Amino acid sequence: MSELLSTTDIARATLHRLTELELSPTPANYSRFYYEIAGEPPPDCPLQTEQAAGSCAHLVQILRSVLESVTDQTAGLASHLREHNREMRQSIDELALTQEKEAVLQLLGSIVTKANSIHSTVEDSHEDLLATKLALEHVKAELQETRQMLYEDALTGAQNRRAMDAVLAREVARSRRTGSRLTVAMIDIDHFKDVNDKYGHDAGDKLLLHLTMVVRSVLREADVLVRYGGEEFLLVLPDADVRGAEFVLDRLKLVVQKSPLQYEKKNIQITFSGGIAQLLRDENGHSLIMRADAAMYDAKRAGRNCFRVAR
Repeated sequence: MSELLSTTDIARATLHRLTELELSPTPANYSRFYYEIAGEPPPDCPLQTEQAAGSCAHLVQILRSVLESVTDQTAGLASHLREHNREMRQSIDELALTQEKEAVLQLLGSIVTKANSIHSTVEDSHEDLLATKLALEHVKAELQETRQMLYEDALTGAQNRRAMDAVLAREVARSRRTGSRLTVAMIDIDHFKDVNDKYGHDAGDKLLLHLTMVVRSVLREADVLVRYGGEEFLLVLPDADVRGAEFVLDRLKLVVQKSPLQYEKKNIQITFSGGIAQLLRDENGHSLIMRADAAMYDAKRAGRNCFRVAR
């Protein structure tokens, strides 16, 4: 059937099928009926998959076919309206020149028929476009979920390294443009390996999640938390200088001290070491992070459970 139907025909037929069955035009439903109508096997990678990149590519394919359907629907509606409008104008012109009663009635009937046809065409197109709108809304939601999969750490929900690059590029550019300050803080859990050795890796995972929640409780809405790697986290603090970052880490130390992890009826108390760096003139995001990381290791060498400011 795919040789006889264009992509647009298949997309329109798919939306009609979903409407007839009163099914929501989710990407999964759309994909299922799209390939069924096309008479083609679905791709090896399912729409809902743990591989976000494959899911995103599949959604792009669906989105392209839906948009082609919208273009075809609107173009078809315009063509129908132009044709009906031309025929109605012709009938009205003939009516103005006609004196015979039967001919007048016949022309009036023709005009009414064309008017009804226009109404039907508009209604059909409205239903098509409404179904397409619903499909696009579901695709948008699916794309948002895929985006979260791409940019969030699976364990903690903090931003990952991929997201960090985008955040730093944006904030460094904003700092350059507006002259605002930008500071980052790198923190690392002290003796994290001992927690894994003593309580197991499940306790270690829960500890990372616990620390993420505690850090978020002291950050502002504009601040960004990144899981940099292992038990190491990066705090991106826009519109903050070194003193502001020191205030955040002092507060975080206090909250961490008062909030041990409750694990199997045991309290797991932790500390962390931190490094702070403020963006310098003409410095890039990578250099800024490296200075914060070096300062964090200075804190480790100083005995842990403290933080240092980058030189």
